[in-house]
Amino acid sequence: MSLKITFSLTASLAVLLSCAAKKNQQEEADCPPKPCTMEFRTVGVVFTDSKGDTLQVKDFSVTLKATGKKLPSGAEQSTDAANPFYMIASDGDKSALSVEGDTVVVSGTHPSSGQVKKTDFVISGGRCECHINKVSGPEKIVF
Repeated sequence: MSLKITFSLTASLAVLLSCAAKKNQQEEADCPPKPCTMEFRTVGVVFTDSKGDTLQVKDFSVTLKATGKKLPSGAEQSTDAANPFYMIASDGDKSALSVEGDTVVVSGTHPSSGQVKKTDFVISGGRCECHINKVSGPEKIVF
């Protein structure tokens, strides 16, 4: 009986994955062909105090300035508490971004003082582009 369930789940997963791949192919069918690398790019930032020590901030968020919407993969934090890295955007967000670049507002709250820092970044993308790119923005946000 468990073999039947396993087979059914595997078959269902295969159908779902094939539908998702077909949808991506249809969405990008009108894009001109271009050579793309297989890498998966991300753009992120580190928060530090005035001494240069990294901080784990609270209430980290990434918002498109023009619309107020959150980026789909933005606002993810690394699990390394000793070296926290905050993802602003990834290639998974390229369709939500324009080729020219869009301003995103990155916000975080200092864990002990409660001070809020908001910093603008410009990230480019585009449905037909291979990857996202950071156009402007710092490597570190200093409190």
